[in-house]
Amino acid sequence: MDNVKSILDTMEEYAAVQHVPIISREGGQLLQEVAAAVKPVAVLELGTAIGYSTLLLATTLTIGGKITTIEQDENRIAIAKQFLSDAGVLGQIKFIAGDAGEVVPQLVDKFDLVFIDAAKGQYLDYLHKVMDKLSPGAVVIADNVLFRGWVLDDKAAPKRFRTIVKRLKAYLEFVANDFRFKTTIHHIGDGMAVSYYQGETNQ
Repeated sequence: MDNVKSILDTMEEYAAVQHVPIISREGGQLLQEVAAAVKPVAVLELGTAIGYSTLLLATTLTIGGKITTIEQDENRIAIAKQFLSDAGVLGQIKFIAGDAGEVVPQLVDKFDLVFIDAAKGQYLDYLHKVMDKLSPGAVVIADNVLFRGWVLDDKAAPKRFRTIVKRLKAYLEFVANDFRFKTTIHHIGDGMAVSYYQGETNQ
């Protein structure tokens, strides 16, 4: 994995040229820091894109750990596989092509880290569907939760984005107030929410 840094740089260049949204560098650093502290054995990623965040997460896996990543766009999966193969981590990744909202309920594994970076209007739905698959002490990380700052100031949001903004706000309200989660919202990149799962029993 000595070449990971150069591959990440190449992926950033590819994403910029091809207009593929990937996590910001600051956000990626936070993602790695949180994941490294968890030392995950089983990771679930909703939204692979070209595998940039997948590779960041792969660097934090416990030996023998696996990432299950879900992506609708099969062309992007093919590109991600090539990058992750070049990085030497492809054997740690399980790809599932499909809509995350449909795939997640079919999963039987438990996960100790979940990264949500798929359709922004569906974050809360994804969370509800993944809840029974969280290991004790699991962390759920959601990217783009402030969505250009409009989640903090929804009056500034153009009309066509107001439904997404409303739904992201509902996601943040849920993870901030539900006793099963302890959440911090980080104002980096487009906003990231880091939510630690406390379990189903209210102590």
